[in-house]
Amino acid sequence: MAVSSRGDLFARIMGFLVFILGVAIILMTMRMALGLWNDPNLGFKVAPGGASPALVNVGLGFGRLLIRIILLFLISICGSQIANKGVHLYFTAIQSPRES
Repeated sequence: MAVSSRGDLFARIMGFLVFILGVAIILMTMRMALGLWNDPNLGFKVAPGGASPALVNVGLGFGRLLIRIILLFLISICGSQIANKGVHLYFTAIQSPRES
């Protein structure tokens, strides 16, 4: 019984779509990082009166900034792994043995 190439085609399409999903996650992460980079206040809430923020607010803002940077790092790793799985699925579908 011959194996149809329909399964291979489906696996290649799924591999490509998973790869595109991983790249989209990486691009989303880069856009979020650019927004963080362009923010002049780094996420701090500045009072319009120009009063200096309390030390506790500065510490909390710094903690939030560190958490955002760590989350961006983790999201980029996840996007890279998803894209890697898509590439692996695509090339596995191309190299699958066909029975005649």
